[in-house]
Amino acid sequence: MPSQWKYLSRTLDICALEPFAKVLDAKPDVVVTAADFEDAFRQLPELLLASSEARKIHLRSLLQVPTSANQPASSASGAGEIVQSEAPSSSSSSSQIDALDLATAVFTCQERCSAPALFGWDDIAQHHCRLDLDRFDRFDTSGLLSCWEHRIDQAAGPPKIDFSVERSRIARAVVQAAGLDDRTATVLDMDAKDLRFGCSACRPERYAGYSLTKVGYKWRDWVRFLDYSFSFV
Repeated sequence: MPSQWKYLSRTLDICALEPFAKVLDAKPDVVVTAADFEDAFRQLPELLLASSEARKIHLRSLLQVPTSANQPASSASGAGEIVQSEAPSSSSSSSQIDALDLATAVFTCQERCSAPALFGWDDIAQHHCRLDLDRFDRFDTSGLLSCWEHRIDQAAGPPKIDFSVERSRIARAVVQAAGLDDRTATVLDMDAKDLRFGCSACRPERYAGYSLTKVGYKWRDWVRFLDYSFSFV
């Protein structure tokens, strides 16, 4: 379905899968026809599912979940621990919630791209930035050019993603401010709230020299803004 296209692997990644690669990498004297790809295409749904599940397992192993919402990020538990909630029975059971869907599952892309933060599996699954960094550096010594400008240098495989302890800590506070349980609230729960956040200590500023205004941020933007702001404190 078109709504699923953004989650699918890139053509480059599919070509790197063994059933396709063995045909594409055949010796030059081998005559390749469409029939040679039939077996690969039959396996494709299972291959894509297996690849997705393997990636989820790896990302879950990166999660670091504090045992208390009030703990500082430095006291986070070891990697691989998944959230187990003791929320009231009226709320969703954590056993039914994938830890990668939690609003506090905030990741960062380690490639040189413009994505400041990735919230949950949905963001990660549709993030396909991946470059050949060695070749990229030769073209961009300043580090200012974007992935889009060098899309011809893409390398096979998903981008390198890492869990952000600091942004997860900030997201936990934002979820609590929204009145939700940070142990069970998902990205979709926060999106559905569609709240605006701002600094209660900051004074209003004049906009275009006329009215006094204060900026209201969507929850994802507020997490990014706080992380960016605190990095300069």
